[in-house]
Amino acid sequence: MTVTVASAVPRLLLVAASAPRQDRRARLSLEIADLIERLGGAFLKAGQLLATRVDLVGAELAGALGRLHDKVKPMSAEQARLTVSAAFETVPVGIEVALRTPPVASGSIACVYRARYDGTDVAVKARRPDVARRFAADIAIVGFLARMAARLPMLRRVPLVEIVHQVGMSLAAQMDFPREVEHLRRLRDALADFPDIVVPAVLEELSSDGVISMEYIPGLDRSAADGLPAETKEAGVSCLVRAVYHMLFVQGFIHVDLHQGNVYLRADGTVVILDAGFMFQLSETARTRFTEFFAGMIRGDGEFCADILLSTVRRIEKSADVSVFKRDVADLVVRSTGAVAKDFELAAFSVELFDLQRRNRLFAEPEFVFPLLCLLSLEGAVRRLHPLMNFQLEAAPHVMHGLLLTDAIVT
Repeated sequence: MTVTVASAVPRLLLVAASAPRQDRRARLSLEIADLIERLGGAFLKAGQLLATRVDLVGAELAGALGRLHDKVKPMSAEQARLTVSAAFETVPVGIEVALRTPPVASGSIACVYRARYDGTDVAVKARRPDVARRFAADIAIVGFLARMAARLPMLRRVPLVEIVHQVGMSLAAQMDFPREVEHLRRLRDALADFPDIVVPAVLEELSSDGVISMEYIPGLDRSAADGLPAETKEAGVSCLVRAVYHMLFVQGFIHVDLHQGNVYLRADGTVVILDAGFMFQLSETARTRFTEFFAGMIRGDGEFCADILLSTVRRIEKSADVSVFKRDVADLVVRSTGAVAKDFELAAFSVELFDLQRRNRLFAEPEFVFPLLCLLSLEGAVRRLHPLMNFQLEAAPHVMHGLLLTDAIVT
């Protein structure tokens, strides 16, 4: 990694110094995307998340990073054969033939091939043979940096190591393909009552460790959403938001990887969700508290939100000023309530909320990072395709459902 970064820095400086001013931003964006691709592993995941946030990184960089979703340099045919041969005693003929052709998509963890099986088209997702090692190395590096950062006075009481550990474990779990098969089944079942959401069915007989086969859905194009009529885009985004809120507030089962390579809007208004590798199950306590916090956001009840955060704090130091914390959280919530997507920035809200916790030495449940990551990637699509949506109010019926479910469990 050090060698890759060291070799890239002079090139970035050269582009910044020599490229014509009108081309400089686009050229630098391409160089940054190439650097992230060479770093690979967990860095690719970070690049994919940034690609969803054109509002944060700008159109040029978001566009350049967009190819990291499904157009990363694919593994070789020989590497694909090694993965598939290890997964099956006898490789099905259709899959063997498919591996001789270029993949239809190539991401950070796997490549996807179009195969024929029993007279139908099948999508075969084959894991890169060296990806587990690369992710483990990246996670270890980030963990080390987190431990060093946690020693700084301003971060000494931040649960940084625990947050990084939880995220790292979830990223590492994406290498577990049998687990992803289970998640795909669960996701498909959980969204069965959403007729406009499509989750492909898994073909169990063609899935194993390192390979997942599912029904092939043709005609998917991550860039097509921008060209759809406004009413189609808004209907599709609304459908996706409702599905995500149902999963979050009712199921506590979070899709953390809602980038354009995993979610597609189609011309008929339906939404396709292809991947279930980066999922996280909230504890029942965390699901309840996050749902209650969001309910307070919808009502503009900042004091209630502050009390919810305080209820998840594991330790309150004597020097902590709880009254100041409650006042500051209440002010933040009131300022953020009721804004439509184009005026509400979840990233800025999250940063300010975390900073309030740091300054007052009061830190809420670390599991909250997962719903925030989910909503950050979802917010990127909402701001781009349906900027007038009231992101908070849309959650109201699902929040109410989640609260009623909590009451039923307690009763």
